[in-house]
Amino acid sequence: MKSFTLKLSLCVLALVALPVNCLGKHKEPPDPKFLAIDQITIIPIVDLRVDKKDNINLDNLAKTAAGDLKQRNYATVLSGAKGVAGDIAEEDLNDAKPEWVKRLGPAEARWVMVIGLGDVHSKITFGSTGNAEVTGFLFDKQDGSVLWKGTGVGQAGQGGLLGMAFKGMMSEAAIESAFMNLFGSIPKMPKKGK
Repeated sequence: MKSFTLKLSLCVLALVALPVNCLGKHKEPPDPKFLAIDQITIIPIVDLRVDKKDNINLDNLAKTAAGDLKQRNYATVLSGAKGVAGDIAEEDLNDAKPEWVKRLGPAEARWVMVIGLGDVHSKITFGSTGNAEVTGFLFDKQDGSVLWKGTGVGQAGQGGLLGMAFKGMMSEAAIESAFMNLFGSIPKMPKKGK
């Protein structure tokens, strides 16, 4: 009798759980602050690295950021100007004052993204590895607030002699991974027109 009761309980539980699992997760609507964004201006990447021995093309990183944001349905524009905020340090970003935020990027831009390259390095073992860390901040210049901030860490590696030959590519692969992790934390917007 216990066996029958146990089987019946499991069947009832499965029937109750099935519709809940079939419905899928409830998707939260995007934050209205993000829905208001018509275009994000990406200013030049800020090199926050202590050790700058690895040569990194910061212009290509800005293009990568624009592409990653486009996949999340944001319109972007790359700006060659950091604005009148002066040189940007990590302390400026972490403790951004509204008056400082309002001086970032072009005067006509409202939503300005600042991306800092915190660390990139690669090394050879029996193979090679690469590590990277990036931080991102999305500021609303209208009120000088931080709308979003995130950190992305990336690693890449390849073992053996082939990996040793590809050491130069490990930093780039780690940066790409770090960017994917960084932008994975910004809300994805619905496609325009939906």
